[in-house]
Amino acid sequence: MEKAFKGQVQVFRRIEQAQSLGNAVVTPWACELTPQPTITKRAQRLERYEQVHILQQQGYCIQDIAHHLDMGERTVYTYLSHETFPEWQPFIRRRSSGLDPYKRYLLEQWQQGHPQTKQLFAAIQQQGYRGSYATVARYTRQLRQSQPQNQPSPESLNDLSGRGPAPKHQPVAPITLSARRAAWLLLQRAETLSTEEEQILEHLCQQPELTDAITLAQGFIALVRQRLPEELDDWLEQAVSVSIKAFQTFAKRLKEDYDAVKAGLTLEVSNEPVEGLNNRLKMLKRQMFGRAGLDLLARRFILTS
Repeated sequence: MEKAFKGQVQVFRRIEQAQSLGNAVVTPWACELTPQPTITKRAQRLERYEQVHILQQQGYCIQDIAHHLDMGERTVYTYLSHETFPEWQPFIRRRSSGLDPYKRYLLEQWQQGHPQTKQLFAAIQQQGYRGSYATVARYTRQLRQSQPQNQPSPESLNDLSGRGPAPKHQPVAPITLSARRAAWLLLQRAETLSTEEEQILEHLCQQPELTDAITLAQGFIALVRQRLPEELDDWLEQAVSVSIKAFQTFAKRLKEDYDAVKAGLTLEVSNEPVEGLNNRLKMLKRQMFGRAGLDLLARRFILTS
């Protein structure tokens, strides 16, 4: 076996070495080519920062400030959340949050005079939010900190240089749909989707390049939920015949463990309770940093049952 695969192992090692060399060469160049803000741009940003805070102190909301200065609401919010001018920093990609799709709705509700965090949390839960209350509370606290403490009666923005106040009826900005959220929508039960999510799903189904993927995904989830073992073979044949490599690989792995998959669709019993107990035992071990003996683990395990 080692003789048969010796050549292939060496090839993979060469590829790894080439990748390491490429990373070593690219990294210094990336550091050297990182763009730096010019003095003129910094002065412009500083002027905008000061204008944003002046308008906020006069009592204007984020939406009016953003429209008047021709800025994004996110930028205005960022400026208001900093007591001092935020210097330019190289872009660092942050991890997406489950609250991101609902921040625009929360901001609109906040500006309309609905600052109660519990009510906002309940509202986005009905729209499909599955995150924690603490995340919503942290976001509303940031909104509260960005509001002026004393709001004098504002002068008309029409008297100031800019675009005036924001129109009452603005076109709704398109929602950015990530691949993860699209997959999440496809696998949800129809009765749990909101009106907005139903519209997004309908739009996805109208895309011809996604037809096969959507059909296979929804077909498999229905096969599992409704326990239809007699349709498993047909689904595997369809998955292998399409030109989507991800489904071909998935079908191949299901075939390798065909008996177990078929039993999972046929039998009422499963190993899920056992897996749940294993996960609970692992959690207890982590809580005690892996130092607990068998007697203590058994006692805690029984008491938490």
